Amino acid sequence: MLIRPIAKRNGVTFTIVASLFIFSSVIALLSSSNNNSIYFPLFAGSLIIGIVLLIVGIVKINDVDYRFSLTNEGIHYFTSRGGFTILWQDIQRIDIPKINDGLELKDLPYIGIRLNQREHLINSASLATLSHMLLEQRALIMLTDPNSTLYGNADNMLYPNVKVTHKYQGLQAMFINRMHYLHDTLGYDIYFPEDDLDRSPAEFIALLRKFKTHCPRSV
Repeated sequence: MLIRPIAKRNGVTFTIVASLFIFSSVIALLSSSNNNSIYFPLFAGSLIIGIVLLIVGIVKINDVDYRFSLTNEGIHYFTSRGGFTILWQDIQRIDIPKINDGLELKDLPYIGIRLNQREHLINSASLATLSHMLLEQRALIMLTDPNSTLYGNADNMLYPNVKVTHKYQGLQAMFINRMHYLHDTLGYDIYFPEDDLDRSPAEFIALLRKFKTHCPRSV
C-alpha cells in the first residue's frame, strides 16, 4: 500500500498562491507612482513572500510522490535523499507522542514508533537519509530540551556528544544517539510528522496497527 503525503498536494497550492503574490506585487510596483511610494515597502514585502512561497511549493512538488509503502515486511519510508525500512517485528508500540502543557498532556503533530530492535533500520538507511532525519528533528529537540528556548540552542543537539559503545560510527552513531535521547524523553525512537501522512495521525496509526497485526512476520 502506497501513502502519498499531504504535503505533496500542498505544494501545488503553495505554488499557485505564490504566483498570485508575485504577479500582483510586480504589477503594483510597476504601476505605482511617486505619490504611492508609501506603499512600496508593502508591495516589496508581498513580492518577497511570494518568492518564498514559490520556493517552498517547488520543493514540495519535487519531493517523492510516495512517503510510505506498507508491505508484509514492514514500513518502507522514502525521501528525496533515500529511505529506510522498519520491520513489523521490530516495532513495540505506535502512538502519538505527548508533552506536558501545564496540567494537561498535549499531542504533538507526529506519530511515534517505539522499537525493540534498531539495527535493521540503521543498516537499511542511507547516510543522506540519516542526515536529513537529524535536521528534521530540530523541532522535537526544542520541545524536549528545556534549555532549547532559541533555535541556536537546538543546534547543539544535532550531533549529541554521547559515547557510542557499539560498532556504528559517524552519522549512524549520531542517529542512534538521537534515537536514545528521544526514546528517553518522549518514549519513541522514530517520529514522522503529520505532513508525511495522507490522513489524520489517529487514522494512520490505526492503519499501521492493522498491518502489524495481520503481518505473518510480526509474530
